[in-house]
Amino acid sequence: MELTLIRHGQTPGNGEKRYVGIVDQPLSEAGCEQARAAGVREDVSRVYVSTLQRTHETASIMFPNAEQIVVEGIQEMDFGVFAGRTPDEMTDDPQYRAWVDSMCLEPCPGGESQAELTDRVCAAMESLLRDAADRGEERLVVVAHGGTMMGFLDRFGNDPSKRYWEWLVGNCEGYRINVTCDEAGLQIHSIDRW
Repeated sequence: MELTLIRHGQTPGNGEKRYVGIVDQPLSEAGCEQARAAGVREDVSRVYVSTLQRTHETASIMFPNAEQIVVEGIQEMDFGVFAGRTPDEMTDDPQYRAWVDSMCLEPCPGGESQAELTDRVCAAMESLLRDAADRGEERLVVVAHGGTMMGFLDRFGNDPSKRYWEWLVGNCEGYRINVTCDEAGLQIHSIDRW
């Protein structure tokens, strides 16, 4: 099956380099323009999106004829008390410094850790892919988040030389992934930039 995994367009918080995470922001005008520039594909009949508005808006622009199906669990990381703030605003925050010193691996206070994000996203993606395989779907389009991509590809990407953060792509960019999901589990065969 071919999985196209796309990051949503820019939000106001993305433009200001804020930790947006699960904060539900719309696309900015720049984000709408990014989605249009990525190309409108009228031949896609179904697109899977997260619970957050920015994925719905991106999908509406890029795939105007597609039915949108919300997938619980593929939303962005919960940054807890860091949400909505920039790194510069937290330079002297001891909780933020401790999190950064942990290589951002510890849970965000009031939020989740990278491992928790990865577990949540991978469980949701495996379920989605298994259900799609059972229905005989050959092409899936998912509009999600940077954290969704990083967690999923860090676990299943079969590239031990690539670290979690190296899977991040720009807004309205993504990956085309050849994947199987059957009784043996989920297996990625190839990954190309989209």
